[in-house]
Amino acid sequence: MMIQEKQEKIIDIAWEHLYRRLEQDNLLPPKEISGRTVWQSSGIRWMAASVAILCISIVSIWLIKQHIHVQQCALLVVLHNEMNAPTLATTLEDGSIVYLSEQTTIRYPEHFQDDKRIVTLQGNAFFEISRQPERPFFIETEVAEIEVLGTFFHVKNSDHSTFLLSVRDGEVRVTLKKNNLTTHVKAGEAVFLESDYLQITNVDMHLFNTCFEKIHFKDERVTDIARIINLHSHLTRIEVSPELNNRKLTITFSGETPELMAQLISMALNLTYSQHQHTIYITK
Repeated sequence: MMIQEKQEKIIDIAWEHLYRRLEQDNLLPPKEISGRTVWQSSGIRWMAASVAILCISIVSIWLIKQHIHVQQCALLVVLHNEMNAPTLATTLEDGSIVYLSEQTTIRYPEHFQDDKRIVTLQGNAFFEISRQPERPFFIETEVAEIEVLGTFFHVKNSDHSTFLLSVRDGEVRVTLKKNNLTTHVKAGEAVFLESDYLQITNVDMHLFNTCFEKIHFKDERVTDIARIINLHSHLTRIEVSPELNNRKLTITFSGETPELMAQLISMALNLTYSQHQHTIYITK
């Protein structure tokens, strides 16, 4: 009986705490009904318990939403390339490729939105954007907003006074944040900032070869490394076996031929390398 009495006492104390909370929130009806206290009615107790459960559920849902929001914010990726480092190449989830020059930082979500793709750039980078007309690609810089559907271009954005954009393929729209002036830049053109205005000039196409002269891959998928090598190779192609799609590699190349790059990849991951005419095959 002693144990049962203690349990009943604990239950009564818990009900009293809940009662006072509901009373403070004006969730209880008048105390007296037909000479019997409302709180002594089992029906009212069940109603109070239901209200309490509802309140707890609402709070729980709010906490879950807040947790999801925090998780989504935590999925922002920040990639920085150090001083005197080779070009750092990375592939985004949509297949776009970013080549970061030294002392350059890019911020991007691990998963893009359904209707648009947005990254933030500080520094000097080349972009090879996967064409998705229904989901335009935006680059936010200190000076301007850049919108592109699918192209290969270079952005130099050091500070508020330095801005240069060069386009090899496609077309890019640039909007200055200071005065909302918009300019369209086509293939073979470059635009630079002068006295708060965007000026169009011709671009030196050799500029686009510099991003691959010395290039570094960090935890990059072998298939993406091969794809980037193929984009810069005019004759030889590298084909990676599908079962190697998730194999990742950290490696640096400096002027090697595609054949030597394929050999180095194979040696690093203990894979098989073979060549037939102008195609190199990497398999298990």
